[in-house]
Amino acid sequence: MADAHLTVTHAMEVWLGEHFNVHGANVRVLYDKPPVLFRPTTIDEEHELFQRLDLEGENEQLHGWLDHVDEMHEEQTPSEQTLFTKCSLQNSEQIIQPRQNRPALLVSSTSWTPDEDFSVLLEALEKLHTLIMNASKSTPSSFQNILVVVTGKGPQKEYFLPLLHKFNEQHQYIKIITLWLEASDYPKLLGCATLGVCLHTSTSGLDLPMKVLDMFGCQVPVCAIGFDCLDELVKDGVNGRVFCDGEELSRQLFDLLKGYPLEDVKMERYRQNIRGMTRWRENWDECARHLIVGDKLD
Repeated sequence: MADAHLTVTHAMEVWLGEHFNVHGANVRVLYDKPPVLFRPTTIDEEHELFQRLDLEGENEQLHGWLDHVDEMHEEQTPSEQTLFTKCSLQNSEQIIQPRQNRPALLVSSTSWTPDEDFSVLLEALEKLHTLIMNASKSTPSSFQNILVVVTGKGPQKEYFLPLLHKFNEQHQYIKIITLWLEASDYPKLLGCATLGVCLHTSTSGLDLPMKVLDMFGCQVPVCAIGFDCLDELVKDGVNGRVFCDGEELSRQLFDLLKGYPLEDVKMERYRQNIRGMTRWRENWDECARHLIVGDKLD
């Protein structure tokens, strides 16, 4: 019999009690928390990152998205702007600013396995494009272009790549690209995101997706597919949305991205509810240190 037990969810704590009769003060929930390197990305860091990644240069489907003219019709060279940022001179000083007509940036990290069914996101984006097109028939469009960046490697990636290429050919306002990033660039990309999408479903129903915690560390709201115990992390309508299928996700994306970046009330409320999240060290000291080490911090 162990002297102490740590679980990553309350659901796991209950499971231990039901299956191994483990109860009491020596069982403690220690939720995962994001490391400190996951934080919002500054505008200067964002400009440097997207200059280096050169998304519009490396991805033919994005060539038409950067017109090399900013919102004031001042000509700029490609090196002075990215899809998301621009560099301009103000009083002889270089100032980095967000582009007013920048696309919304959706980021999804996936292992490309059956546990994370990418077809759900593909279906949602197809339906979202239809919703946007239908809405634009009656009123001027209130949607910017939407860039979906999918990171990660896995066995199903090669199967989906032709489907992504076909999607990009058929959909004008939404594009999907895949990236494999250096470890130091992944937190920076998350910190630039408008919204995260999580397709992770827990096989056991007892653990939570670390990728959502990384996004929350960057103060990025998340749309996550629902499963048992997810509500211990993602609170629907509080710090993100929970969906069950592609149809529901498409409606959530339509609702959250409409009017971006000028009308951002719901997303800002979600970000406010994420800010101040406890990090790993503080969480360890508060929830587990005394149980394991046997001392107390003042």
